Amino acid sequence: MANTIQIKRSETANAVPTTGNLSVGELGINIVDQKIYTRDSSNNIVVLSETINGKANLELVSTDAGSAAAPIIDLYRNSFSPFDTDAIGEIKFQGKNDAGGKIVFSKITTIIDDASSSTEDGSMEFHVVKNGADYTPVKVKNDGLHLTTGNKITFGDGTTQTTAPTSPVTMAIALG
Repeated sequence: MANTIQIKRSETANAVPTTGNLSVGELGINIVDQKIYTRDSSNNIVVLSETINGKANLELVSTDAGSAAAPIIDLYRNSFSPFDTDAIGEIKFQGKNDAGGKIVFSKITTIIDDASSSTEDGSMEFHVVKNGADYTPVKVKNDGLHLTTGNKITFGDGTTQTTAPTSPVTMAIALG
């Protein structure tokens, strides 16, 4: 039997819950306004998410004053049988084409290159659409940045680098 979890909700435009409507930590949603609310421990009604043009749809906020990274997004694939070449996480950037079709225009994928305990290796691939098909022009591996054959680096001034420099002096000239 399936379980259904329902959040307190309203379908009335501009309706905002009051502290009498929500307990601390409880969620409420306004379906028409596309907003999610909660009540914080100071008894304030807080907007957690809303759909407004020009604003983020999801914002993660950390009030930690320390020097450690925060907030953190943790994508964890808890596989009982991890193997080399397993894709373990992906972020997709989608939109519509001019025919109205939903298309993945670019994505970032992480891969297990070596799942062996104590010698683990991973990589990250950057994919884009090229002529309607998925294409991977860049990979970041443990030994550096890899460009797919035939690609180049283009600098802000329009100059390009199509082959790797052979010495620091050549690189300084190429980047200059």
